[in-house]
Amino acid sequence: MKLIVELTNINLIKKYLKIDSVSYLMVGYRGLSLNSNALFNYEEIVKINDALKNSSVGLILNCERLFSDYELANIDELIEKNFFENFNYVTYSDFGLKSYLENKGVNIKFIYKAHTYLTNYLDVNEYNKINDYVFVSSEISSEELIDLTKKVNKPVIVDIFGQSACFYSRRELISRYFEYRGIDKDSNKTNYYVVEELRSDFLPIIENEVGTVILEPKFHVLAEEIEKLENIEFGYIGLNKLNQKTCIQVVEAYTQLLSNHNVNNFYNLLNNMKLEYYKGAYNIKSVLLKGGDCNE
Repeated sequence: MKLIVELTNINLIKKYLKIDSVSYLMVGYRGLSLNSNALFNYEEIVKINDALKNSSVGLILNCERLFSDYELANIDELIEKNFFENFNYVTYSDFGLKSYLENKGVNIKFIYKAHTYLTNYLDVNEYNKINDYVFVSSEISSEELIDLTKKVNKPVIVDIFGQSACFYSRRELISRYFEYRGIDKDSNKTNYYVVEELRSDFLPIIENEVGTVILEPKFHVLAEEIEKLENIEFGYIGLNKLNQKTCIQVVEAYTQLLSNHNVNNFYNLLNNMKLEYYKGAYNIKSVLLKGGDCNE
């Protein structure tokens, strides 16, 4: 397994290039990306691409938001500027985007990424046929994930660390809530949380130009399961708001884990970082599966 790492700061590129396990960096772009803490502009994307030239590390664009017809048409300007030539792959969840780019003759490879959808091997195998790679859902238990990876028809990508979006709406929900309650606050701040009525977890809620997302309360971690997984090409590390030092430490911790399979040492490294982490859905029985316990 090699690593795909979310790039949260341009200053980290040189350090990632020194880590052999890193194969790709994933970046966000305003208006295209979902759950991407760092959104780079056009000039910065070109700079990032230039920094990766003559290296073995490629670049992936997060295009995971949902698009209207009007929003798809706005991509024409980026196509005319050869924007997509900066990337090896795009991750997406809206098939309209894939069709639009293909019809426009954009030469790019596609990775299907929808955290709540690909929960059984039959779906994974169908989506594998029409994409270069797919992400397996992070909303299934570890046991289900291990079993699923034994049955896929070609290698896939698994989410090993990050804060996934457990809810996404194109509506501006924070703005509407503030308007309804008569609250005069900035809806685009990133320090808001929601708490479910029967639970105590504080879930980050973020509103931006693509809508509203609610994130997991902590970073989910896949570690001891990695040795048991089969047919995995890449593990994805999402870093959200972590500072630069911690970003490097997380990637190095996974690099060591992939090399020596020392799970105790891995968790000690995370604990030393003072990270709030948990197993997330990997530690529970999923209710999203089609066909029950057999992942079918």
